[in-house]
Formats: sequence, structure tokens, C-alpha cells
Amino acid sequence: METLARIDESSKTKVALIDARNNQVYCGIFDENYQLKQEMMADDIVKIIGILKKYDNLSCLGDGAILHHDLILQNLPQAEFSEQNLQSASLGGKIAYQKYLKNDLQSADTILPLYLRKSQAERMKEK
Repeated sequence: METLARIDESSKTKVALIDARNNQVYCGIFDENYQLKQEMMADDIVKIIGILKKYDNLSCLGDGAILHHDLILQNLPQAEFSEQNLQSASLGGKIAYQKYLKNDLQSADTILPLYLRKSQAERMKEK
């Protein structure tokens, strides 16, 4: 998500939205310094829009922003959309290098996957 947010160099609040199919998106909200403002989430786009209403000065990025452009604008008419929406491995490498220079390091043994939502099979079983 951070690599997507860093595409936008404006002083706006960056909303990285990645399509997760079935009207679901992965969402990360970052401030103008690319610091995470709220825990990353995965949920229905309507619920995410409800959360975004408490933020001002939004710049939406990613394929989720493109897919749900009209719905976002209906509910957040001041939202802006970035024309750059593709993450790159080189940008991910630059972010990693900057973290390395700041000694913001983790051992590979401590890195765990972050599952933002249950699998479709788990969600279907609950129904």
C-alpha cells in the first residue's frame, strides 16, 4: 500500500485502494508524509467510503479508485484522483532503502503475513 501511496507527491491525504473483487477493496490511508493514518483494512467499498468521510483533502489512487470512481465522487465530491495508479518494484526498493538508512529494520524471522480479510471460502462457510 505504501508504494501505491508514494506515487502521489501532493500534500493531500492519500487513499490507496486496491480492488479485491465483489465490491471489496483493500484500503490504506496515508498522510502527506506517507505515514499510515489508520490501520489498513479490507471491506466493502461503501463501508470504506463511510470511513473516508472523516478525512479532508483526499487523493485516491489505485485500481480500486478507478473501478469505484463514480461511487466515490457521489459520496465524496471533493475527492481527487491520481492519474498514476501503478505500483513499481523500483519504488518498493527505494522505500526499503530509505527504511534501511533510518535503521527501520526487521528480521526475516519476525515478518508475518497480514491477512486483511478472511478467504472467500471462510466467509461463505460463515453464511
